[in-house]
Amino acid sequence: MSMIQDQTKITLHPKPGFVIKTKILESKNSSQLLTKVFINICHDPQVPKPSKEFEPEVVFPMIIENQWEIPIVASVAKESKDKKGFPSLVYDCCINDECFRWCQISKDLKLILIEWCIESIEMINSITLERDYSVPKMLAKGDLTQTELTMHELSDLGFKKLHELQQNEALGVIEELKLEGENEEEDENLPDLFNIGRDGVQKKPLIEEL
Repeated sequence: MSMIQDQTKITLHPKPGFVIKTKILESKNSSQLLTKVFINICHDPQVPKPSKEFEPEVVFPMIIENQWEIPIVASVAKESKDKKGFPSLVYDCCINDECFRWCQISKDLKLILIEWCIESIEMINSITLERDYSVPKMLAKGDLTQTELTMHELSDLGFKKLHELQQNEALGVIEELKLEGENEEEDENLPDLFNIGRDGVQKKPLIEEL
């Protein structure tokens, strides 16, 4: 890719998907504590997708080994109000159209995506969000952000290392899914995640804001 092409601007026009509602538990800005947060999970075909297509038996072990990720473009905070009129903050997390379809088909991948999006907002904004979130019956909270990125930024989209393994919430989600599966003899949605890659070093999948 030439330098000129590299700097070509691309504007994302996200389509609504679903919304996560949570609240801020920790923040350097004390006025934000307990503020409601809405995360719009949206999608656009211009956001890159992983090099490997989604196959549960292949991809879930790769996630554990930090070898597979869904690229996410996170927006800046937008001020809003909840239905009772109290101040709230809204963020958009935009992924590729096909990745969104994968998450609609696989409830397990959807849970992992939600965790990645929550982590993204936390790391970018130096806050801690409550994990006891809800999914309101809405496609989006407010207007979605039309983010402008360069071709280089899109091609370089990926995760940054921000925490060590013991803080890996996304891996915890996978482990919870596995434990739930052990209680259902006929549940074959996930591979045996605890017996795959045990000799490797498990690293945290992380999010990058552009």
